[in-house]
Amino acid sequence: MDNIIIQQLPFGDESLFTILLFYIPFLLFLLYGQKIQFQMALIEIGGMLNRLERMRNIAKFETSNVLRKFAKDEKIVEPGLNSILESFMIMPESMDPAGIVKKVEHIVDVRQDKLLNQVKRLLKDELEMSKVRNIEIMVEATMALEIIYKVIRHFYLLAKKMGNLMLVIQLQMLLPLIYNEAKAYLSAVFAFKSGAPVGDGIGPLSVHKLLKGEESKRSMAKDTDVYETSLEGRRTYIVKASGPGGNVGKPSDAIGKIIEEDGNVKAVIMIDAALKLEGEKSGSVADGIGAAIGGIGVEKFKIEEVVTKYNIPIFAIVIKQSLPEAISVMNKNIVDAVEEVHNRVKKILVENTKEGDSVIIAGIGNTIGIP
Repeated sequence: MDNIIIQQLPFGDESLFTILLFYIPFLLFLLYGQKIQFQMALIEIGGMLNRLERMRNIAKFETSNVLRKFAKDEKIVEPGLNSILESFMIMPESMDPAGIVKKVEHIVDVRQDKLLNQVKRLLKDELEMSKVRNIEIMVEATMALEIIYKVIRHFYLLAKKMGNLMLVIQLQMLLPLIYNEAKAYLSAVFAFKSGAPVGDGIGPLSVHKLLKGEESKRSMAKDTDVYETSLEGRRTYIVKASGPGGNVGKPSDAIGKIIEEDGNVKAVIMIDAALKLEGEKSGSVADGIGAAIGGIGVEKFKIEEVVTKYNIPIFAIVIKQSLPEAISVMNKNIVDAVEEVHNRVKKILVENTKEGDSVIIAGIGNTIGIP
């Protein structure tokens, strides 16, 4: 039957039909393969871009609703939020690196103060500061999603306009990672809306649970609290950002002042969240040496400067977690790490200091939902 059908075809020859059947598509793909690949990649990126746009819109909608709920005047919320989302920060010139850290710190401080004041101007004057801080971080997460969406849209349209296959392929490879980061920021919007502790707050939570409850609180730096207590016979200074509003404080300034004031500090222990590698368990604890603190690098530099000046050993304890876990509501695996953190702290104190010494334990991270 097959032979009868083939004989009735206009090709008139079975071998010619086979050649046409198998080699014409090959030739077409050889000639137009890149264009086909280009269009398929553009379709995939376009779909991902639409998802990023929806995430950006959801974040903006949720933030706008919270701002309206506590606004002085609902009419100023939309233009005020749009103005904030379009704002930017220009880093200082680093061609001559001398003094660059102080310049960066100044620019970052001005930017943070400006953002906080912009948010405060939209809200009722009687609103408590912790709530204002939480809303401010909701705005920051929304800004991050706005930037991600605009940058991806820029490269998508640029690649489409230029017909640049290599640019499209690079964008296609990076998009899954970028998309996961965007999902993390969207989770952060909802976390800060609820005022619940986030994974990044495990450092402040760990040191807060070291307190016995009768310690007096001092403010030794901007948005930073210091408590004095005793641990394993050592005079212990507990440093954390002021809570329960979303805040990271200035731990470097507090640590520097304590060292200058006490004169007998023999160790600094820093506790912070750290990004885990794929395959590592969330909430697993590790300890090492160095300043465990993220951010743009200013705080880390200042802490390293003061401990180096006074030859004070600095120890780090980190609680591993993914980026989505770090900026979304704290889960049980991370909370359960507190006991292990305390065991590591006590071990470091016993092995590296003696009774009567002064030590600093700093809980690094965002204090939302943590007193």
